Parts: sequence; C-alpha cells; structure tokens
Amino acid sequence: MTAAIHAREVTVRAGAAVLVDRVTLDVRHGELLALVGPNGAGKSTLLSALSGERELAGGLVELDGRPLAAWQAGALARERAVLTQDNQVAFAFTVREVVAMGRSPWRARPEAEEDDAVIAESLARADVTHLTDRVFTSLSGGERARVSLARVLAQRTPVVMLDEPTAALDIRHQEEVFALARSLARAGSAVVVVVHDLSLAAAYADRIAVLDRARLAGLGTPREVLVPELLEPVYGLGVRVIEDPDTGLPVVLPRR
Repeated sequence: MTAAIHAREVTVRAGAAVLVDRVTLDVRHGELLALVGPNGAGKSTLLSALSGERELAGGLVELDGRPLAAWQAGALARERAVLTQDNQVAFAFTVREVVAMGRSPWRARPEAEEDDAVIAESLARADVTHLTDRVFTSLSGGERARVSLARVLAQRTPVVMLDEPTAALDIRHQEEVFALARSLARAGSAVVVVVHDLSLAAAYADRIAVLDRARLAGLGTPREVLVPELLEPVYGLGVRVIEDPDTGLPVVLPRR
C-alpha cells in the first residue's frame, strides 16, 4: 500500500500551547487508521492538520507526494473530504441540498454528469434516503451526523477524514458507519477516523494511533497498541483487555 498522507514532525500551536507535538505517521491507500486518545490529546487538531485546514507550526504534511501548500483549493477538495464535528448549516437547506454540496468540487467538470446518481447512492449508504426532503435544521443530532457523512461520501475522494462520526449515533448506526468506512478503505481509499470507543476502533481499523498530551504514544495494529501497559498511563485508568470470542480482536474494558 502506498502512502496517501505523509506526515513528518507535525507540530501545531495555539499561542504558547502545543496542541500537536512532532507527530510522524503515514496513512496508506487501502487502510483505515483510527486516531484515539483522551479528551484534549490532539486528535481533532491532528486531523485538521493532515487535511490542510490547520496551519502547521512545524513539520510537513504531503498528500500523494505533494506538500499541502502546493495544492489548489479545488484540486484539494477533489482529493480529500473532511467530516468535522460541527454539523451546523446556517440556512434551511433540505437534506438533498446539503448532500449535493459534496458535489461542488466537481462542478463544470465531466464528473458532474454523475451528480444525481452519486447523491442518491450517498443518501442510501448513509441510511438517510427517507430524509431527503426534510429541512436539515429539523433533524436530530444523529440524523444530522449521517446526512453530513452522506455529503462527504458524495464528494467521491480517494482520501476520507472523519472526526468522531459516531458521537451522536445509536449502536446500530455506529457499526454501519465504521463498516462503511472500512469498505471505503477496502476499495482503495485512505481513511482516517477520530473515535473514542477503543473497541470500535479495534473492530474496524487496520492501524490505531494513540495520542497522549499532543504526542504520539503508540502506532500499530489493534493487537499491538490496545494493551494495558500502553493504555493505562495514557488514560489514567486501569483497563482490562479481553478477546472478542467472535472475531478474536481486543475489547477494552475499564476496571471498576
């Protein structure tokens, strides 16, 4: 697998505060990488740095071998799609109109002929077809999250970045979103997901990056990094790691 994102010594600051401290990692085409860690560890900030939406104080991020600064805005939007935690829309757009916003980077290009089909497919994959004519602002938090995911899917990019896409979702839709993210990776996309649920990350991610106080504390397969000796000092909590009897993958439980 080739690297879609190549990050070296990435550092992000806000005033005197260091939000991401010299993080080095690659995200490969064909893999799902989960970013995990406690609140304030720097996960969302790192994702925004990898996407080009956050200015670096140091280090380098390359997308398909080119520094992010070398990408024009339109070309960058056709290469990577980003789902942020903020699912707000200022005006009373319908669900279909919100999802159609994901097609904007393809306007006036041959790919625009596929807009209707791509929008319909994206609505279906995010399980929001039944909401097509609803006004976005009338939806629940979970429904808004799934519509926002459909917008990202409609963008049709080879790199997909999702910031806590399951935070407002019920257990069924959490599983469906991660199954969808993994299917994108299996089709050749590079997928980065910020997630708090360690067991969910273990079930679907190819590799997991553990962040702790702005630094990379561990990077590897779920079995390599989801171990008590790494997790307990990061989270400040005793944990027990057991094996899922169905998949053999690790399940992380707090010691109570």
